[in-house]
Amino acid sequence: MRIDVHTHIWPDRIAPAVLQNMVGTFGYPAVGINTVDGIKEHMRASGVDKSVVLGVVERLEHLPGANDWLISIQDDMLVPFGAMHPDLEDKPAEVRRMREAGIKGFKLHPMVNSYYPDDPRMFPFYEEMGDDMVVEIHSGRWAHTQPGDTVWAEPARIMNVVRQFPKLKLIALHLGGFYMLDEAERELIGRENVLIDTTWPPALKVLGSETLAGIVSRHGAEKVCFGTDFPLADMAEDAKFIESLPLPDAAKEQMLGGNARELIGL
Repeated sequence: MRIDVHTHIWPDRIAPAVLQNMVGTFGYPAVGINTVDGIKEHMRASGVDKSVVLGVVERLEHLPGANDWLISIQDDMLVPFGAMHPDLEDKPAEVRRMREAGIKGFKLHPMVNSYYPDDPRMFPFYEEMGDDMVVEIHSGRWAHTQPGDTVWAEPARIMNVVRQFPKLKLIALHLGGFYMLDEAERELIGRENVLIDTTWPPALKVLGSETLAGIVSRHGAEKVCFGTDFPLADMAEDAKFIESLPLPDAAKEQMLGGNARELIGL
């Protein structure tokens, strides 16, 4: 089973505007349409069986509606993860609501919501997540982050969460540090209680085989999950690049689906 743990889609009525904003902000060309139908078409063409759809909201008032929509799109192909916001007063209640609705995890985006993941405000959320739900956290900066800009999601901050909540099922996205691989190597790579994903838009191949294979070997292939950031990266192309790595076939199969299936319970 092939599983992409890092995708983004939106309701049809707002998807075009969101996609235009994403492409304009990040400068990556879209490879597909960021809707339920669009991602499923891309998955079928790419040989991907399941996609984890990550919820993100900029404003607190959008959280309930976004999570209601994520609950509604669950099916055999899509595995939605709820959105969370640092200003939500009763985070544990939202975790329980989503768990009862069949949701298996949450996405945190400190760069979007301007907070540190190890902020004590988030501790009740981590505690409620327990060891049965998965949290995916953006780790690292943006490609367009300027010197002096606050990097809310430094790998060291992610590691602080891992230390304080060692039973938490946590995936540090973007190989543990988007455009911060040196710090990811120091803080996260090789640690026991944290997984990473392979998301690196616009294409994983820009890292080079030697760099990616080295990270996987040092961290352990059993703790790496395939992710793309669809619609900003192509599932088929990134999977093909992973298949080309100088790693054992069994390790590549773990990365492309086995690890996520076991971790999330799919």
